[in-house]
Amino acid sequence: MRRTPHRVAGMVAALALAASGLGATVLTGATPAAALGNGTALTPPMGWNSWNSIGAYVTESQVKQTIDFMSANGLVQAGYNTVTIDDGWSMRHRDGQSTDFAKTADNAMQLYDGNGNPVSGTDGSGNDPTSGHLVPEPGQFPAQVVNGRTVNGIQYLAWYAHSKGMKLGLYATDTYTTCQGHPGSLGHESTDAADFVSWGVDFVKYDDCPYGPTITGPDGYAYYPQGEGKELTQSIYARTQTFQRALDAATGAAGKPKVTLSLSAQPAHTGIPYLLAANDPARTDPLITAAGTPPHQAPGYSPTGVWCGQVANMCRIGGDRDSELDGVLYNGQLQTALKYPGNVHPGSWNDLDMMFAGWQDTYGVWGVTDTDKGHKPFTDDESRTELSVLSMMAAPLISGADLRTAADSQHTANGYTWSTGITSSALSLLKNPDMIAIDQDGLAKPATLVGNPPASPTAPVVLKRQLANGDLAVALINQDPNNWAMISAGFADLGLTGSSYGYRELWTGATGTATGSLGGNWIPAHGVALYRIAGGSIGSGGGTGGTRPSVVGDGKYHAISAGGTAGQALEVQGGCYAAVGGNSDINAYQSGNAAQQWLFTPNADGTVTITDNCYTAAQAHTVLAAGAGVGSAYLLNPSPNNPWQKWKVTQNSAGALTVTNVGNGLTLDVAGSAAGSTGMTNPANPAAAGQRWTVLS
Repeated sequence: MRRTPHRVAGMVAALALAASGLGATVLTGATPAAALGNGTALTPPMGWNSWNSIGAYVTESQVKQTIDFMSANGLVQAGYNTVTIDDGWSMRHRDGQSTDFAKTADNAMQLYDGNGNPVSGTDGSGNDPTSGHLVPEPGQFPAQVVNGRTVNGIQYLAWYAHSKGMKLGLYATDTYTTCQGHPGSLGHESTDAADFVSWGVDFVKYDDCPYGPTITGPDGYAYYPQGEGKELTQSIYARTQTFQRALDAATGAAGKPKVTLSLSAQPAHTGIPYLLAANDPARTDPLITAAGTPPHQAPGYSPTGVWCGQVANMCRIGGDRDSELDGVLYNGQLQTALKYPGNVHPGSWNDLDMMFAGWQDTYGVWGVTDTDKGHKPFTDDESRTELSVLSMMAAPLISGADLRTAADSQHTANGYTWSTGITSSALSLLKNPDMIAIDQDGLAKPATLVGNPPASPTAPVVLKRQLANGDLAVALINQDPNNWAMISAGFADLGLTGSSYGYRELWTGATGTATGSLGGNWIPAHGVALYRIAGGSIGSGGGTGGTRPSVVGDGKYHAISAGGTAGQALEVQGGCYAAVGGNSDINAYQSGNAAQQWLFTPNADGTVTITDNCYTAAQAHTVLAAGAGVGSAYLLNPSPNNPWQKWKVTQNSAGALTVTNVGNGLTLDVAGSAAGSTGMTNPANPAAAGQRWTVLS
């Protein structure tokens, strides 16, 4: 949610008046949702969003410049593969009208009764007068010609992003208007979802921006602005669920991969209980009913961390952040994230807002023409701390920095010229592979707090996070903005029972052996030390850790190619709509082809399960398997502890993988070097080029 400053201040003040406690009335009659499980965002999404650096008037040219910069500077290769256009991309009316819609004095859309008379909508009634399709603002997103066909500016950028191996995200809202006053998707879900899918959009940021007057309830309680019409009778939960189902229907009809949905609703809105429809699905969702709903609030609003994974892939759990690090420390969004670990699992992530790591002041020359403390750029130490907190909490890594060249990101105002482009040092921090590996870890288990909550906003914080290969990640965070601190954590506090452990500090690369405790070195103001302890499984000692192949347990899907095949990729033969039980084969590599993407998940016994990225009506993440002897490598639904679905994966000094089936002891190979050659398991042969697999992406 992005609003003007005076609206944010008013909403925060009203929040302070909300009562706490449990005891909502539970009504029956609606079917609760199951966890979303749409097969996307199996690890925390990574990418860029236009709002923090460009704001409401982002243009096609600026997005294209960002795509080029991210592709050319290693960000896409590091995992930041999605560029999202935030609020302000569409015209201010749909194509069913020729003029912008009327607004009330509160900046809400003017609603009407059945006779065409204007109504306030504060009793939940009123009709939206708009119809038709959203249209990209032609001055910002002009039409382009792609392969001889004229497409709108959003369609063009989706094509351009895909050509660079990237994805495109787009902004919409579950309300009548967006935060910046453009048409929202409430009541137009099927139309907008179908358009987004047809344009090639891969990711949707779905915001919540209800405008309207303060409503006083029958009991005299003054609710701050909560919206009008359906915004009052349908919960955020219900409105998001409607749009998510429309997206699924649109991708199913088009035969395209499902779209990742990011819900940006925040705790500022609590609903009005007496206006919420009796059959709203939030009323009977088991997670919401178990948690209870505070007085003067409606189910399906705050806290989003209870229920968001039911209807979206990632969800904002706190308010908008600015470039003050406190917003992501314990008294900010970290404390909230620690409360809702149950919302964190593959396909569902707690969102701590866009990152300010590397962000530069867009409002002026910091310290010269602008001294607003919420605009001060992070130091590199603060950038490391923000990235460490988010990675420890398995949060999405969505950069808000200006990811363009210094020339493209140049500003001139008040006689000064400056660039908001990210610095080279901050860029290297974003790309730190060890930090990213923590964030994307396949176990998908967020960090927990070590010890008691900090006694003050400047007291240190220690976090620990269990990782898929048995290692333990530990963050020692100095919350003091002015003073260095010496922070350590004892093995007993970390749950470690061994006498000594090898470690690596992930920002400096320093390695060593810790005995009895970890840390004890000076950490800069607002700085962090981020450790990975080898073999640091809680309740166990020893272990080496960190020696497995890089693709195993990193939580990412990879394309792999057999030697001697000119870079052709292993794939599901026939693609993701082929029947389960079919073979694997090789074919020309296509970036973004889910049938050529493989997840290498470590098992407790040291073996690896290899799963494809297909998620269709025909098959959903089938597992690479082999038979009792020489023969094809084929795809089956997963079967726990089936030795023919387990593999041993090793990596040589040149980075090539050898993949050996546990059940038959044979090595993954190909029947030939031509496209369509079947994936095979054959006796190990060091001279066989097809048994040496390289990672393409």
